Amino acid sequence: MDDVTPGPNPPLLFDPTDPAFRADPAPVYRLLRDTAPVLDAAPGLWVVSRHADCERLLRDRRLGKNLAGSRMAAEATGAATEDPSFLGVGLEGWDAKLFDLLDPPGHTRLRGLVAGSFTPAVIAALEESTAAFAGAALDALPAAFEVMEHLAAPLAARVIGDLLGIPRSDQARFQQWSSAIARILEPGAAPPEEQAAACRRSLAECTGYFVGLLETRTGHGTDLISQLARSRTLHDEFTAHQLAAICVLLVVPGLDTFANFLGNAVEACTRWPEPLRAVAAEPERTDDVVDELVRLASPTQASWRVALEPVEVHGRTFAAGDVVLLLLGSANRDERVFADPDDFRLDRPRREHLAFGRGIHYCVGDKLSRMMAAAALRALAERYGGLRLTAAAVPKPGVWSRGPARLPVAAEPRRR
Repeated sequence: MDDVTPGPNPPLLFDPTDPAFRADPAPVYRLLRDTAPVLDAAPGLWVVSRHADCERLLRDRRLGKNLAGSRMAAEATGAATEDPSFLGVGLEGWDAKLFDLLDPPGHTRLRGLVAGSFTPAVIAALEESTAAFAGAALDALPAAFEVMEHLAAPLAARVIGDLLGIPRSDQARFQQWSSAIARILEPGAAPPEEQAAACRRSLAECTGYFVGLLETRTGHGTDLISQLARSRTLHDEFTAHQLAAICVLLVVPGLDTFANFLGNAVEACTRWPEPLRAVAAEPERTDDVVDELVRLASPTQASWRVALEPVEVHGRTFAAGDVVLLLLGSANRDERVFADPDDFRLDRPRREHLAFGRGIHYCVGDKLSRMMAAAALRALAERYGGLRLTAAAVPKPGVWSRGPARLPVAAEPRRR
């Protein structure tokens, strides 16, 4: 790790809402890593941008994810409270319970409730239907098509909907709720009132829908909602409303993230020919291709932590209650770890990137997202020799959650 002399922040404009940053954050990330790897961004808010620092802090048990006790929550609500409004939106009376589930021991119970739905065996059982859906979706499309509408979003909704046990007739509605809810689940999100109101409606509708499913499931099925219903019957620890809230908090945003991952991967294939060529020539290397694509185009650019006690990094001290924003997108482009970090290279050591996190909060859906991306890439590589944009990609409005809202491409048939 490079030594950094503590001192005042350099003159640096760091505005994550700036259109130039949203279009390409790499130059700002590089400047942060070189000149302010631990940035005092605002009272009670720090920004960390280097790989080594982010990796260490993701594993550091002196930092948690419970925002309820942070300075940010206190300022947002006007005072410290035991039942804060979730990210400024409010979730109808079970906010405090959700916050408790973000750190141990609540987080440990939560992971235990859902982990059985993300095992290698469960993911493997979904591979065949995922590949079939991706292939059928592409076969129904013309040579020029819009990726998010016709491939990425529908594939994510189908796979995650099946995992949860959502009837396929309802999966399109589930997809719409997820898109609305995901907008406010970013670190530091401050949606305008109209957007917050739309999010509240989606939260209420989605929560009510999950409550209905939980009340009707017997608990004997293998899907996630049936497993949650069974845990409620066995342990009587959570109400149906609280379990529905868990589905909203844990799984619903994942649908948008998975769709972004697929969209980002396809957009990368329009910039570099190597991913599709490698998958076509050596299908067994598809996992390596996916790993490099998620490093280059991470759907989640940042994750937050809350200091539970003072923590020092590079001579800067996070006080208890300070929020620490870990720039995973920057860490994944850190030249201290990755040679030619802005290029696609298949010769990198796998698992060095931080796109799925580290430590106890490592993404429970990483194997599922890798499987979906691999299925989509194989389906594309089997049919097409290359992809090109027919118009500029339109980004989604999120800052730390990155993915295209529209991605129009034209495909070149693969030469047999």
